[in-house]
Amino acid sequence: MSRHRLALAIPAALVAVALAGCSQGAGSGSGSSGSGDASDLGLVTDGTLTVCANLESPPNIYVEADGTPVGVEVEIADAMVEKMGLDIEFKEIAFSGLIAALQAKQCDTIISSLYIKPEREEVADFVPYLLSGSGVAVSDKNPAKITGFDDSLCGVSAIGITGATGASLLEQKSAECETNGDPAIDITLTDKAADALQQVIAGQADAFMDTAELVGYYETQSDGKFVVVGEPVDSIQIGAASLKGNDALHSALEDAFAEVVDDGTYADILEKWGFESADIANA
Repeated sequence: MSRHRLALAIPAALVAVALAGCSQGAGSGSGSSGSGDASDLGLVTDGTLTVCANLESPPNIYVEADGTPVGVEVEIADAMVEKMGLDIEFKEIAFSGLIAALQAKQCDTIISSLYIKPEREEVADFVPYLLSGSGVAVSDKNPAKITGFDDSLCGVSAIGITGATGASLLEQKSAECETNGDPAIDITLTDKAADALQQVIAGQADAFMDTAELVGYYETQSDGKFVVVGEPVDSIQIGAASLKGNDALHSALEDAFAEVVDDGTYADILEKWGFESADIANA
């Protein structure tokens, strides 16, 4: 059977840094009984799909207290490698370093809430598997009176993840604020979503912007201390990235995802995690 393996030691409880009482995820133990010849895929390790991931994006991809990777993207990846007849190993990488790690051939693919953007498609081929958006969240006190991704962000302090779309959107909004004669957004970047959450709850930042799934998850786990405001914006596809030029691996990932959709596994995973609105197969 396929086993999750972590290439690097990672913190046991990421969200617990910020909140007392962490989340519990549901694991997925997939087998590697799928058919197909994996000998020509150019894998980093024979028989194993090595996945670069930032394991701090619940409920998409994160770790349980014992270090086991869990989340909707983990289960999609599990189902795909089962079709490919491979094991799977997750290699923990800071989000800002994911593309560089793929280019350095530290892994075969990125499965890590990675938005498909033109600049990323210059170096990687993608297999889309989810729809996503970005959201703004604040503390329950919301002293800056932020109402969402709008002009209420002008002049506030906000935090985003280095290299992530949420941070880019904050920069775009800040420039728009200045163009309109309003104060810029004071933007801070971090590599850890749990740190961002903690800073907002502690009043060190007015807002946090990242994927709508992540901020929504933290809202449900915060006992009312962390609140999503406004509607998700910038709907975009998330996909599995493989290095451009490795057509065999890209095709294998594409075929595996198609099989997971066709046999109903994909729909079951989305239903389990409450991700029906992120269904890319029936969009």
